[in-house]
Amino acid sequence: MCAQETVKVELMHADRLEGDEILGPDIRKLIGNVGFKHVDTRMFCDSAYLNSADNSLRAFGNVRINSEDGVRVNAKRLDYDGNERTAKLFEDINMTDGKMTLTTDYLVYNLQDEVAYYTNDAKIVDGQNTLTSKKGTYYTPSQSFVFSNNVKLDNPRYELLSDTLKYNTVTETATFFGPSEIISKQKVGDVVYCNEGWYNTQTEESYFGVNTRIITSGQELHADSLYYNKKTGIGRAFKNVELKDTTEGISVTGNWAYYDEINQKAKVSENALLVQSFDNDSLYLHADTLLSVTDSATGVRDYYAYYSVKLFKSDMQGVCDSLAYVSSDSVIIFHGDPILWSTTNQLTADSMKLHLRDSKLDALDMYGSSFIISQEDSIRFNQIKGRTMNGFFKDSKLYKVDVDGNGQTIYYARNSKDELIGVNRADCSSLTIFVKDNEVEKLLMYTQPESTFYPILELPPSQLKLKDFKWLYHLKPETVEELLE
Repeated sequence: MCAQETVKVELMHADRLEGDEILGPDIRKLIGNVGFKHVDTRMFCDSAYLNSADNSLRAFGNVRINSEDGVRVNAKRLDYDGNERTAKLFEDINMTDGKMTLTTDYLVYNLQDEVAYYTNDAKIVDGQNTLTSKKGTYYTPSQSFVFSNNVKLDNPRYELLSDTLKYNTVTETATFFGPSEIISKQKVGDVVYCNEGWYNTQTEESYFGVNTRIITSGQELHADSLYYNKKTGIGRAFKNVELKDTTEGISVTGNWAYYDEINQKAKVSENALLVQSFDNDSLYLHADTLLSVTDSATGVRDYYAYYSVKLFKSDMQGVCDSLAYVSSDSVIIFHGDPILWSTTNQLTADSMKLHLRDSKLDALDMYGSSFIISQEDSIRFNQIKGRTMNGFFKDSKLYKVDVDGNGQTIYYARNSKDELIGVNRADCSSLTIFVKDNEVEKLLMYTQPESTFYPILELPPSQLKLKDFKWLYHLKPETVEELLE
């Protein structure tokens, strides 16, 4: 180290050499085809002043520095300190390692540490990538940069803006810190915002962390962190994940998400919750796992919920094992012991298909072991049972039920004083029930009906409940907060 510090700058050649009495006896003026050698570096220029006393030189015109590591620098002027091995270059600077090129008007290059930095704007061109910033440092051994202040990385596919950015010219990987923005040039409106991350411009792999937000056509993704591979279209998001479909007013949240861009599928788990906002209401859907699949031909997106599914809406609540939500048709299909509650009614079946219209309940198709129950008082229940049922709603209230196959009913009658006076027990293969104010208003029976009206105290206790009766109101989600419990 000490030996290098005492190495003198050596004059290799010059067309003419002059002393300069004005500047001092140790200063020589060199003119024409000037060349110097210092340690493993060669320096060339049109003219120069060499100061042997302090081991420095000042060079002018067509300045060139050639380092042993292959770095080449051109400039109009150079101030070189041989003791520190530091070069200060001015005007029309061009620095290259054979792969990247840096241009600026002021550059400090420490040949001992093999580090160059600028403080007043520069442009770096590396293949298809062009980087600009106010300040920057280049580490020649690792062929990497650190940029700060108004950093911009320009690529044919995107533009990256950041406060601080590290860039390796070998791996072509950009690592960014502070508020950063990546703007797509291939899809108008596609933008990534984050506070830290990295992007490999060769493999198109990326990581975004701290307040990540991705905006695409009609969609938004928020997460604490995200890994994404542009070539495969696969992305994984972690913690505080939120997927928004701004077109349909749907958001899905959770703590883990997987996205397949090519097949247009997204999966969210770990406290997954779907919310669809309507004009005056919202639909909440919670499950272990939520999956969305988009039809590439129509752009229609459907949602699927798996395991421990819970549903909440102001006029409807439900639980089941799995569910499909066709958002374009406003249809919800329930599987696996589904239970729905609408006002005072509990509805169960092997599977169900619920239709919404203008965000309100419109119709319900019930398949297999269909059962509707509403509570009359603490021990009495109105009941409708059948193989399949079709329920119809007005203003989200059940007003009509068609029963097909093995129809059975128990419903209570009241007088004008609202006192219970009796109970009607009916069996019929097919029947239609009209409901008003949650009471049976009219009953139409088809195909060999059997009906008996009992005074209120004369119906045998064994006949108070139909077979397979189950009152499951303790499972009903009463609030949105209960969905997440």
